[in-house]
Amino acid sequence: MFFYLFLQIYIKLFNNINIFDIILVKVIIKMNKIKKYYKYILLIMLYFLCEEHFIIFFMNDLGIKYSTLPFSIKNLLLITEALIYVCLVILLFKKEIKNGIKDLKENFNDRAYLSIKCWAIGFIIMGISSLILSFVLKKSLSGNESIIRENIQKAPVYMIISCCFLAPLFEELIFRKMLSVIIKNKYLFIVLSGFIFGALHVIGTSESMIEYLYIIPYGAMGSSFAYLLSKTDNIALPIAVHMLHNSILILKQIIGGLLWKKGN
Repeated sequence: MFFYLFLQIYIKLFNNINIFDIILVKVIIKMNKIKKYYKYILLIMLYFLCEEHFIIFFMNDLGIKYSTLPFSIKNLLLITEALIYVCLVILLFKKEIKNGIKDLKENFNDRAYLSIKCWAIGFIIMGISSLILSFVLKKSLSGNESIIRENIQKAPVYMIISCCFLAPLFEELIFRKMLSVIIKNKYLFIVLSGFIFGALHVIGTSESMIEYLYIIPYGAMGSSFAYLLSKTDNIALPIAVHMLHNSILILKQIIGGLLWKKGN
């Protein structure tokens, strides 16, 4: 019952619900009948609030106009909000993460080898498909990547926290861990997990239908993370690999940007 109340408040506050919100809502309605899924229900609620930057609406309700605040204050608020979500998600799934770290320590060589292997395969497919799409679409970057690069220049610290820590936690727990609980067929899980993950990064940022082909590179990496989970039943591994992957890309952009400014 509390979920339906939350959903009504969410729609009234943000007046915005996209196709992925609808899919997640339908999943929650089915899961809401089973108490053991309460963690995933709370997780998706947090995801909704994070996606819409709840702190902005909360401040506006207090009579403080977020849009009029200095950029440094805006940035600090977003950083604080992101850190709060990181802590809440870790606390919510601390048992699964703790068990995953224990498994990694006990089977370090095997887990490390498999993690690197899965990441490398996903990264290679992602790179090749992105390169092909850049020639076909005559566009070097996806809409999602362009937005990320733009935001890195504006708020690097917030983007490090958001992309390197918060996004991997949310995405792996929702699109890997939660889906693995719902979808029992291993192969179907790997395919759907990758597809949904890819679509999440494309829908809403694409300028045309043909750009939906970027689902392929993003989906390849998503499926590699799903395969890693299916082989180990250890959610800490795809979270860690995802964090490392995003960190490499974000730091590359930050360092590249600094070098470019220095050279000019």
